[in-house]
Amino acid sequence: MKLAILPLVVFALLAETSDAALVAYWNFNGLSIASPAAPGTGDVPASIAADMGSGTVGLAGWNGTVDDFGGSTVNAISPDGAGVSLSLITTAGNGSFITLSFPMIGRENPILSFATQGTASGYTSNQVAYSTDGVSYTDFGVPYVPAGSFALQTFDFSSIDALDGDSSVFLKITFTGATSGSGNNRIDNLQINAVPEPSAALVTAFGLLGLLRRRRD
Repeated sequence: MKLAILPLVVFALLAETSDAALVAYWNFNGLSIASPAAPGTGDVPASIAADMGSGTVGLAGWNGTVDDFGGSTVNAISPDGAGVSLSLITTAGNGSFITLSFPMIGRENPILSFATQGTASGYTSNQVAYSTDGVSYTDFGVPYVPAGSFALQTFDFSSIDALDGDSSVFLKITFTGATSGSGNNRIDNLQINAVPEPSAALVTAFGLLGLLRRRRD
């Protein structure tokens, strides 16, 4: 390989590594709940590890009950089927929340996406917030209102530089607006995606170029 074309190789490598990649993914198909229960009791775990990647959905802040109603293929990673969803129920959940935690070392510009739906008496005003310490949260955007059937919700945190490269990022969704004991929201196929930080991409690119030059010599 001629040294004159090495910059083109660098450019190609950086372009490839700038694509968003999966950080964590939950399909929730492993949930098996015999009857609605509070987190940490019955068949409901206090936290749910990611099915792919690295991360945790925490339910310790949730005051309602949880079930495993039918899920969706919206935002699912193939070949996952619809399976079941994380289903949050009852007026007792008003004002309480679930959390997500995941690493962003070497990554930037996280994007949260998931499929969700809600009943007419379910949670109709749900606020997403972010944190770098899991204690102090900042609201992100305006509350979202789930549709009556599964639809995609996406939150792009690329403008929040404090999350870039952090060892442990926290997101929180606070649910309000439920008006009956059967009112619920379902969440399914939750993904966190991010891109490599420029410094990490450069290290990768130039490391590969170094290997190419040694092979040429």
